[in-house]
Amino acid sequence: GLVIGNPPWLRLDWNEQGILEELEPRLALDGTSASDVAKKRRDVLKTPQRVKEYLNEAAATHGLQGFLGAASNYPLLAGMRTNLYKCFLVKAWELGSPGAVTAMIHQDGIFDDPKGGALREEAYSRLRWVFRFKNELLLFTDIGSLRPFTLSICGARGAVRLSTICNLFHPRTIAGCEEHDGAGAVPGIKSEDHEFETRAHKRRIVHVESGDLELFANLFDRPGTRPSRARLPLVHSTEALVVLRRLAAYPKRLGDLGDAVYGTMMWNETGAQANGTIRRETRFPKSNREWILSGPHFYVGTPFNKTPRAVCLTKGAYDVLDLGSMPDDYLPRTNYVPACDAKTYLERTPVFRGRPVTDCYRHVQRKMISITGERTFIAAIAPKGCGHIDSVVSIAFESLRNLASWSACCCSIIVDYLVRAKGSANLRLNQVRDLPWVSEGSGADALAARALRLNCLTTHYAALWNEVWPEAHSPGWTLSDPRLSPWPAAHAPWSRASAARNAFERRWALVEIDALAALELGLTLEELGTLYRTQFPVLREYERDTWFDTKGHIAFTASKGLVGVGLDRKSFETWRECLRENRALPSGFDTKGLVPPFERRDREEDMGVAYGVFAGAKGA
Repeated sequence: GLVIGNPPWLRLDWNEQGILEELEPRLALDGTSASDVAKKRRDVLKTPQRVKEYLNEAAATHGLQGFLGAASNYPLLAGMRTNLYKCFLVKAWELGSPGAVTAMIHQDGIFDDPKGGALREEAYSRLRWVFRFKNELLLFTDIGSLRPFTLSICGARGAVRLSTICNLFHPRTIAGCEEHDGAGAVPGIKSEDHEFETRAHKRRIVHVESGDLELFANLFDRPGTRPSRARLPLVHSTEALVVLRRLAAYPKRLGDLGDAVYGTMMWNETGAQANGTIRRETRFPKSNREWILSGPHFYVGTPFNKTPRAVCLTKGAYDVLDLGSMPDDYLPRTNYVPACDAKTYLERTPVFRGRPVTDCYRHVQRKMISITGERTFIAAIAPKGCGHIDSVVSIAFESLRNLASWSACCCSIIVDYLVRAKGSANLRLNQVRDLPWVSEGSGADALAARALRLNCLTTHYAALWNEVWPEAHSPGWTLSDPRLSPWPAAHAPWSRASAARNAFERRWALVEIDALAALELGLTLEELGTLYRTQFPVLREYERDTWFDTKGHIAFTASKGLVGVGLDRKSFETWRECLRENRALPSGFDTKGLVPPFERRDREEDMGVAYGVFAGAKGA
């Protein structure tokens, strides 16, 4: 038999806000928040007819959830959130003959759902091909560009023996990979012309058997997970599979620290407003105790990335911060502040080692991640005092040195790749605990030192610096360049000069972290370069069009995350043309204090320089 289909991608959730807005459209037109919509429930349900419609919708949704979620009806889906495409997959297997072939287009949640082990176990015994697409070319115009999907082909049950191609943008690449002779470098995700890559290569086909599932279980699942139930990561090529094997062989994981670390999502954005813990109010906090972090506040190794504008109603209403001119005690605007008195707020705050987590410096990361963006794992170190909403995950450490070395590892493209390979839209605490961590030796010290120089930007970090820097102090920069600030002495207390502030030296610190992490985690320089070329197309695109002046400032960048930094393209090209032709700038031209000549850097070449210095010092 043959079953072919595109089942509905529909998750059955009770959406009270949606039904209330349908009954009272003004709520939707006014952009009323979910918590405020819930407060208006009584006002909306003011007639018997509206109450009837509300109850009918609730009964239908919960009834269908109960039927489709019943273990007796769909045992493979027990414990999972109900989504109709999963029901179709299971029914297709049940209805087909033992040798039937099923081919379905569906979401790829079955491959990373933490509760989907039973479904994956059955799927792996049947899967023959798994083609995982990104919708950047809008082959499906009604689901947007950011929503991935999968074409899976299943056959008769048997031993695990499937082939997969990931990061597909067009189906024509599939046949091309089969026909390719295997010569040349494997194309990345984007071409040299910044277009999404559709060229084929034989090594894009990754063959997965039982031993590979064991590897994936060790890397991406909780200890004790059966290999037959492992998550299936996004593996771009056979070279990427080799990198995963090296990382799996590394013995240290964050989870090894046990209860010496504590993670929390702190304030639920809706629930904490509803119970009066926090309230929406955009303003500058009076102290770090009033600062409640949200995702845009920080970026990779940068706790002060952006500040909300005075009116902050959209995701674009933030301004990039200038770390060079920032006051020593600066705090950005916050969109939320405590809504209760200080005593109640502390009583509701999660506790670690007998004290509120806000008494600790913490690793913070964005919960929602983008596997197609410039970076995926967005993490920094938060100062004491601040809280955060649940779009942020934080981890407190018993040891501040461990916090610093862990923070540096999270900034590396190697650990970022592991997060990206998971293919999921959210990065939760249980997944983070499985990530590798360089915890000992000179490599850990060098990583911690660079994390401190990136994060310790204000007086709020003085205690962290003063405790960890003397212990983690290591040999300085691997490059001699006047744009790199002097390396602080071993026992230097925190001062403004402790932090790396200009864009050039902050980038160089991240380059050194990449090289250090690769060396410590067992990757060769060639493997590091391949990872960068094939897995980080947006970062690579931005790197190739970012220009620095002689002071280390960005003169121009194509980065969409740094809007307003440096000159716009037209002004920058005008200045470059004037330099080439040795003529004066137009009258009134705003140079923004930049000093030519301007220079682009080659990140892969720079990683090679840093890797060579660190390898030489290590005797590798």
